[in-house]
Amino acid sequence: MLDFGELLRKDSQHVQSTVSDGISSIQCFRSNDVKNLVEETFRFDGHPPPIALPYKFKDVANQIEEHHAQLVVIDLCGCPDTIKESKQLSSRLPTSVSVVVLGDVDSISVVRELKALGFYYLLWPVEKIELAEFVQSVVSRHIAASNFKNRRRAKRVGIVGIRGGIGCSLLTSELAWFLSHEKQTSCLVVDHNYMSSSLDILLGLKNRDKRTINDSEVTGDIDATSAKTLVTKVSNRLDYLALGLQEERSIDLLDINDLVISHLSNETNFVIDDYSASVGFDVSPHVINASLDIAVIMMEPTISCLRETSAMLGKLKKLMEEPDKTKSLRILLVLNQHRASRFSSVNVSEIEKYLDHKIDIEFPYEISIEENLLNGVHLSTGKSKFGDQVRRLCALMIGEDLSQTSKRLFSFSMLGRK
Repeated sequence: MLDFGELLRKDSQHVQSTVSDGISSIQCFRSNDVKNLVEETFRFDGHPPPIALPYKFKDVANQIEEHHAQLVVIDLCGCPDTIKESKQLSSRLPTSVSVVVLGDVDSISVVRELKALGFYYLLWPVEKIELAEFVQSVVSRHIAASNFKNRRRAKRVGIVGIRGGIGCSLLTSELAWFLSHEKQTSCLVVDHNYMSSSLDILLGLKNRDKRTINDSEVTGDIDATSAKTLVTKVSNRLDYLALGLQEERSIDLLDINDLVISHLSNETNFVIDDYSASVGFDVSPHVINASLDIAVIMMEPTISCLRETSAMLGKLKKLMEEPDKTKSLRILLVLNQHRASRFSSVNVSEIEKYLDHKIDIEFPYEISIEENLLNGVHLSTGKSKFGDQVRRLCALMIGEDLSQTSKRLFSFSMLGRK
């Protein structure tokens, strides 16, 4: 029944993590009952059982990478909120891995929500034969998805500056670094400033010239293979896409970037677009609403910026209310106090009252930021107040709970996180 023999024989050298004649697999268990049944099911069909590891939320992504797993069975029986846990897992796990969730919540909404995440859900308790048939169907779909068409796609996050010079590139680089290095998620950073920018320096790249494209690429002759050649690898989980102008217009490269992203979004967890207001084209509300899953709107505490932010939010909300919209857009409002308070013309309460929208994140003014950047220090990993807010914003993006009763930034109180 579990015929893994035809799947990815080239990975059979991973002896410890690979079923002897096919797919590499692991299981993350909470209870011995689940662990034992999964192992019995594999043995029942004549295959070595998957590597069994205790379920710890923060370790799952690393365990998949370490064991080169292509199939993972995750035990969420007894989880306080199966959907929330799965959403947070989805933002961390490689899009190429097939995920089977075993849970004890008998609800069609859970099945639908997990299906939308690209996960497979099976209600526990389950008979051995039923589990074997279910896993077999997952393996078959894994084979079908090997052409990337059916993989989970990345969440696309845009850092949208209401005006230039208020820290969009800095925030983009810090979010990307924290997600890829601290949260073990893969990220593709997209630089939309096609003339010049400091984003490459903020990411730690040296002497990185922007990639100019040839005539065939301008006309749209880009496939998945050529798309990968346009990307610079910053680290194991972090890539950087930065095109440069030759004779094209900025709007042409915007379309080409979208084409490249469409080819690469099923191979990463997050795409983070730097839409600084210093780019050479208008970042229209229509583009934001159509392209992004999360729009991080960044403003400064001045009257002129407040008015421009109000106009942007009004247009976005109007677009989001259209009846034929196919996906939802999350808006996170960020206030950057990037100058001393004496240069501010409005305060937080005045901003929220005028916009009728709460400020989700407020970055404080810190005189040491420039010095830290010059010394190569990533603010998101330090103990500064600015770094605290980067981590809070990251938590909002990936659906983690912010502690309401303590000074800890992230809540790890959910069952199974240690």
